[in-house]
Amino acid sequence: MRKNIKRWAAENRFYILAFLIPFVTAVAAFIGQGMWPFGDRGISIIDSYHQYVPFFSELQYKWRHFDSLFYSWNGGLGMNFWAVIAYYLASPLNLLLLIFPKSLVMECFSLIYFIKIGLAGLSFAWFLRKRFNNYGLSVTVFGCCYALSSFVIGYAWNIMWLDCIVLFPIVMLGIHRLMHEGRGWLYGASLALCIFTNYYIAIMICIFSCLYLLAELICERNAGIKARIRRIFGFAGYSLMAGAFGAVMLIPTAYALMSSQSASSSFPTTLKFYHNIFELLCQQFMAVEPTCLDGNFNLYCGAAMLLLIPMYLFNRKTALREKLINMALTVFLLVSLNTNYLAYIWHGFHFPNGLPGRFSFIYIFMLLIMGYEGYRHRKDCPKWTAVVSAAGWLVFLVYSWRSDQVELEIYTWVITAALLVVYGGVFVVLSGRAKRRRMVEIGLLAVMLIEACGYGIFGLCMNGTVNRKDYYSDQAAVSTLKAQVDEREKDNFYRMELEERRGRDDVTWHHLPGMSLFSSTANAGVDHLAKRLGFYAVTNKYSYQGATPETDAFLNIEYLISKQKQDSIRTFEWLSEADGRNLYQNHCGLGLGFMVSDNIFNWDYEKTNPFEVINQLALSATGMEIRPYTYFGLPEPTAEGCELTTDSWADWSYTADSAEDGKVTYTYTPEKEQDLYIYFKAAHCVKVEVTHNEESQSYSDEDGHIIQVGTVKAGETVTLVFSLDDAYDDGNIKLIAAEHSMDDFYQVFDMLKEQRWMLDEVSSARLSGTITVKQDGVMFTSIPYDEGWSVKVDGETVRPEKIADAFIGISLTKGEHQIEMRYCPKGFAVGLLLTCVSGMLFVGIYVLGKRLKKH
Repeated sequence: MRKNIKRWAAENRFYILAFLIPFVTAVAAFIGQGMWPFGDRGISIIDSYHQYVPFFSELQYKWRHFDSLFYSWNGGLGMNFWAVIAYYLASPLNLLLLIFPKSLVMECFSLIYFIKIGLAGLSFAWFLRKRFNNYGLSVTVFGCCYALSSFVIGYAWNIMWLDCIVLFPIVMLGIHRLMHEGRGWLYGASLALCIFTNYYIAIMICIFSCLYLLAELICERNAGIKARIRRIFGFAGYSLMAGAFGAVMLIPTAYALMSSQSASSSFPTTLKFYHNIFELLCQQFMAVEPTCLDGNFNLYCGAAMLLLIPMYLFNRKTALREKLINMALTVFLLVSLNTNYLAYIWHGFHFPNGLPGRFSFIYIFMLLIMGYEGYRHRKDCPKWTAVVSAAGWLVFLVYSWRSDQVELEIYTWVITAALLVVYGGVFVVLSGRAKRRRMVEIGLLAVMLIEACGYGIFGLCMNGTVNRKDYYSDQAAVSTLKAQVDEREKDNFYRMELEERRGRDDVTWHHLPGMSLFSSTANAGVDHLAKRLGFYAVTNKYSYQGATPETDAFLNIEYLISKQKQDSIRTFEWLSEADGRNLYQNHCGLGLGFMVSDNIFNWDYEKTNPFEVINQLALSATGMEIRPYTYFGLPEPTAEGCELTTDSWADWSYTADSAEDGKVTYTYTPEKEQDLYIYFKAAHCVKVEVTHNEESQSYSDEDGHIIQVGTVKAGETVTLVFSLDDAYDDGNIKLIAAEHSMDDFYQVFDMLKEQRWMLDEVSSARLSGTITVKQDGVMFTSIPYDEGWSVKVDGETVRPEKIADAFIGISLTKGEHQIEMRYCPKGFAVGLLLTCVSGMLFVGIYVLGKRLKKH
């Protein structure tokens, strides 16, 4: 047994190294930054901090509690969790969550991250061996160049993309085999896994697969016309099978995306180029900081490629046709990255929100396979090629640097120039038919490997880390308070939120049935309505910030956790405390469903004044002229470091003076006691600081939300100071104040609380209960409208209606009614059938192929 293991390890040592070197490099980079348990840092940056780790936590929770994967109440007022799985959580490696405790979910995320980076190196090394029939240390080195490229280093925190990055070389190998050998199973199976694990990156892989097929067809000389036609049909057939295999993910998610912000995207009307040629090519230099959110495209995969590609073009072994096709394809990819028309298509007919050039890994793939060909045929390349290409790149580098065409750190220019000189000298020695250069070849590969690992460590350090201790700081306290609520409520439905926010998906992280959500599959109708109601809401995300007594009642927020300890917060009363966190209960929640006037369908919610939107909600729900808010403008502000212009009673615009930091200050002193709320929206402002009774609170969301100032007595002063962002020359501020009437609120609440849906069965995907209706009307539910919900009233299926393009409404007649709601993602049944049929076809073809090969 031990001998067999040793033999296997010896035979596969270069594959093992291709996995281990990127894996260890990434681990070492983060250990150096204090990754837990070597410090208190975590690797989950940007969206992985706000979204992915909370979604991992929710998936783990569902698996361990045998809960439905279709729907979750823990975020967004309720969300299609199957769509979340399809985009974020479909990787088979996520099964590792089952062996990790909740307290180590972030560490499970980290382990999967490291494994996927290692697998990327392994898959590319395997591709090179099978594609070029060459095995040695070189496949390890080029595999590491792929796994530690700037795309992987910059975007690896998007952990759900990495499955496709791992599978991509295998898909390309499958196309090569199909075109040259007529065997398409590998292509179909690997593409099917791409689509299943992450349909988004799979879109780009599918587009490139068509282009790569065309390139292979042109380069293939041995196949006749009939053979080519058969293989084209084989490509189409396997592509359809791959799509069908992913149908259980694709079809339900397609319906979900129709209700998200992605559905509103439109084709650009004017041609735009993002960067000049100098900026693009310099992204291939060593020590260029990887783009992890905004900036230029991630194109680096090793400075050696700058010289190896010219050697590829001028070697005498590779066919001219293949060179021209590969270069044309590579140039087209670069143009696609830099052109808005083509980038829109490549990104699935959608402009990404940040993270530019999400298909640049394909460009890197093309650079590496041409570079590898150049390395393989280095002996068949003239020596002058290395000299001329090194000199040309050095001239380009010096001109880009000295002419200020590109802004890069000085160490980037110096390190790249030094590497060009080193590689130029080495390739001069290795070119042609010189003998005794084995040590030089090993030295070359060692330098390339050191460069790749060095860049990996550099890039990951530039990306940074997060404070793990803060991330887990409130977990025990929130879990304790949630357990108290569960004990009080038993099997009743309730919603629970956090008054203070750390991350965008905190309620999902803590498994709280709340309203906050940040997800690419977020319901666009709820997102839009949340903004109109005065909550913080931007593309694909909305949060509880901006809550009022009315929204707490209508959205049934019954419990609140806060760092503050006081008798009450709005209509919430203090209940208990655990480890610095306080639990409050709202006795004014209206439940998940309650009767309102059928005027609710005429609710005018499109106004930009959230106080008027809430007034209109009260009017539409009750059918009576009740206005809880009396809104007004604030006195004219004072300005420092900018020129201010009054656009309306609630709007101001400013032009900054670069001489000093700009500030805009509003001061308000009421003549009578008020329960004061203020709505702000401040484009290009760093923060707004609100001061009352010598207590200050800062808010940094420039998209704005409602602020509860609280009770302000006559003669007291409220000050709002907006700090301008010096990165912009101008901006605007919207500011609306409102006096709130609790008497009017209670009048609305008392009218609506009498006819509530009394639930007797609650689960993630099923609700059942009764309601007694006093007169014909509409049952308002705070459940996001989703075509996956089916509704039965007294056993008869009815079609739910949309309220404000966001929530489910059910028209009911007078009397007592039994209402049942079930959830299954729209298209799931059809998708599951297609996936099963396709899976059986793949298995059948594989078994049949093995039998034919055997005989």
